[in-house]
Amino acid sequence: MVMGNGPEFVNGRRAIDRTVVLRAPAKVNLHLEVLRQRHDGYHDIETVLQAVAIFDRVEVTLVEEYPGGEPNIEIAVDGPRDVPADKNNLCWQAARHFCREQRKSGKIKIHLRKSIPSSAGLGGGSSDAAAVLKACNHLFETGLDDTELEKLGVALGADVPFFIRGGTAMGRGIGAILTPLPTLRSGQFLIVKPDMNLKTQDVYGDLKMGLTVNSPKANIGVIKPLLARFPQKNWPGFNRLEEVVLPSQPPVQRLVHRLQELSEVAMLSGSGSAAFAVFPEGEDLTEMVAEFVEAGLYVKVVGPHPAGVELADGRS
Repeated sequence: MVMGNGPEFVNGRRAIDRTVVLRAPAKVNLHLEVLRQRHDGYHDIETVLQAVAIFDRVEVTLVEEYPGGEPNIEIAVDGPRDVPADKNNLCWQAARHFCREQRKSGKIKIHLRKSIPSSAGLGGGSSDAAAVLKACNHLFETGLDDTELEKLGVALGADVPFFIRGGTAMGRGIGAILTPLPTLRSGQFLIVKPDMNLKTQDVYGDLKMGLTVNSPKANIGVIKPLLARFPQKNWPGFNRLEEVVLPSQPPVQRLVHRLQELSEVAMLSGSGSAAFAVFPEGEDLTEMVAEFVEAGLYVKVVGPHPAGVELADGRS
């Protein structure tokens, strides 16, 4: 699936016609603290990110390569109508960003099949963008390693670097300064989303920073042994953004409170509107799932994903 040495350029173009297919996972935030607002408008945070096994399918084809100039990028989306199929899609932006930074160009076709709910705090758009970066790296044979791809991803969004490697990680700064943590290998994530979308920038904009400025920093030395026995009731993680979302969104508030009745570890994911609860491996969640399905909510039970975006055959 990696492009080999193709023919020479003819009339400024070289036919390639190679495709890679990737699985792009979702994520949840096992902890999210907002430390301060930055001068650039972003916020410094500390978060524990966990990839989970809900996957978008991202297919990228390099039809032909050009020696320079703007790339010709086409995108098609199978999924909700609110996911754009044009230059406003982060996948489209990722392909152009890669070409500009690596001085590559060509005709690129992207086919995105959405399974991760959008505007839910599950990172689907960022994961899809990370998949496109990895796909372009394969197709153009640029040979970038994960660290270099993560640096490329920062310009697209704070969560994009995480999805290059995935698994379990501590995110600092705007969330893009990553420290690997022990990978979760077990547990069940009950992910539930009401029929509403929330914009991350709006949620952060409404946060009262006076409540968080003196928050203590997360201690990785404490977190690591807790992850080894996760989930358990003494998990210290919380989501500071609940202070904004729950009072202003009663359906989300009711959802989070119900999940907290069911599990020792339950909270909003990111800026919402999805929330999750974590249960031990093997616990029967049938009745819980039925409760939320009957209420008309999106419901998924998945395990942790030990990696980030990956080729559909499981290779990174």
